[in-house]
Amino acid sequence: MKVLISNLIIMTSIILTIGILSNPTIVAFSQESVSITPGAPDEGNLEPFAPNAINVISGSTVSWTNDDITEHTVTANEEGSSAAPPLFDSGPIPPGMAWDNKFDSPGTFGYHCSIHPWMTGRVAVG
Repeated sequence: MKVLISNLIIMTSIILTIGILSNPTIVAFSQESVSITPGAPDEGNLEPFAPNAINVISGSTVSWTNDDITEHTVTANEEGSSAAPPLFDSGPIPPGMAWDNKFDSPGTFGYHCSIHPWMTGRVAVG
């Protein structure tokens, strides 16, 4: 009886392995990182978000880490009516903390810090 169960487990493992290896639909998503740079709110800072513009594949997650000493937000630029809520908004991100957003739809998404609106960046999803 033990041999039969052992053989059944081995056969099931082989079948599952063959099924996994023969599946050509494996999709890889990426995790991209953006730094909110030290001194980001200084209006002379040319790259408050580094990198300032990134390209990702659909389904990817972008993580913004606040490396500055003050709170910032990652807020999508307004799309149409000012009464419409932004597509994404982190709320205040304290120093040393991070916020993630998954991008499922293709397009180009501009964003800014709602506390310091001159801080801008862009995510292109393809």
